[in-house]
Amino acid sequence: MTRVDPERRQCVVSRLRALREAGNLTTAHIRMVATGLKVTERTVWRWIGPQAESSGRPPRYEPTRTDQEAFAYYRGNVAALARARAAVIAGEQDAAGVPVPDHLAQGWAGARQVNLRTLQRAFARRLTAEERAAWKRSERLWPPAPRDRRNRPPRALPGRNQIWEVDHRQLPVLVQPLRGPAVAPCLTTVLDMRTRALLGWSLAPVPYAGTVLTALRTALVQDRTRGPFGGVPSGVRLSESLEFATEPVRDVLAALCVACTSTPSSIPLGRCGARGTAEGLHRSLENSLLRELSCHLRPGPPTVSERAPLSEGAAGPGEKGARPMRVEDLARRIGLWAGWYNTIRPHPGLGGLTPLRAWEADRTALERIDAAHLRHLMLLGGERMVSRDGVRFNGQIYSAPTLRGLRGRPVRVRYMPHDDREIEVYLGSTHLCTAARGDRQP
Repeated sequence: MTRVDPERRQCVVSRLRALREAGNLTTAHIRMVATGLKVTERTVWRWIGPQAESSGRPPRYEPTRTDQEAFAYYRGNVAALARARAAVIAGEQDAAGVPVPDHLAQGWAGARQVNLRTLQRAFARRLTAEERAAWKRSERLWPPAPRDRRNRPPRALPGRNQIWEVDHRQLPVLVQPLRGPAVAPCLTTVLDMRTRALLGWSLAPVPYAGTVLTALRTALVQDRTRGPFGGVPSGVRLSESLEFATEPVRDVLAALCVACTSTPSSIPLGRCGARGTAEGLHRSLENSLLRELSCHLRPGPPTVSERAPLSEGAAGPGEKGARPMRVEDLARRIGLWAGWYNTIRPHPGLGGLTPLRAWEADRTALERIDAAHLRHLMLLGGERMVSRDGVRFNGQIYSAPTLRGLRGRPVRVRYMPHDDREIEVYLGSTHLCTAARGDRQP
């Protein structure tokens, strides 16, 4: 059994206790966390309290009168009943494209959310095997209407912040990092499938697991400067092009009880198509921002060979005219573009609404998480010495009252790329404080 970092354990415990208080904690959540952290299920139960295993299971749910009417209406199909019930609670009129009867919608108004397995167990306790078989036979007496696949309505997406799509793309722009030759950087994006909101992003000369995790952290944490976005999703679709970060990302999401699935990798670089919402986002970025950077734009579509750094001697035909820009400048421009995309640009897939308007119009409940529980997802900046003024990092001085009296002591730093407002300072493996940039001190 491996030793779990204290901060990751604190994050896991906070998440599981929140699920337990809401009555949604199940053994599947415990199993998912245990798999992600590579510990036993018994260990996870012990973390969340001595009575966690018994109290984590909600009391038995008994079907209401409306549930029984719906059971009769749907001819014993508990799955159809659960879909209709969840749709009514979410404020929708249709369940999987099928209208919910008015008498059921009125009866379920204000009801608490119950998952499918709980409803199945409730009706299994209430009905005998003969009664359930009778309902099933009755269901066969009412064959469904033949399906017309051509006129079938599109499958409805879940509410806001429920399903994310994580992808990355190499940008056709030359940038000059702090060290080394010019490169074509990679952009990692986190997109909400329902509202098309760009929840998080990260730019790096060479992609690796750390930049993907920081993009996820940006999407998980609510930052008022970016808007009302943020929260823990129900599932994440991870592009197969991020195979280098699959294992650490799955472990982090499993610790948050978030399911992670893989989607086919995007089409070749430089060729935008309609394969997923991430491709549409990348196409919009190229058309509205990158084309304006004509002096930095690399001619021709990116190729696989562009993953390697570029040098003047290795530049191909037409590349000598491209002047590299600083990574910080490109990150600042992308940050401004992300704000414009989320708040101002009408999205054709949302009926002309902006992602912000679509997010605010959706009333799906959000599961927030404290930013302090996600510090382990920040990039590790190495070791620094505490000076008289504080900690010097990336040409900036960061200070905090806790650092007084620690002059000359070595500390470790964690930071967020493209956000130099604050850094996290560690003394050994223990979190010491959050240090703010010198010009941000009160």
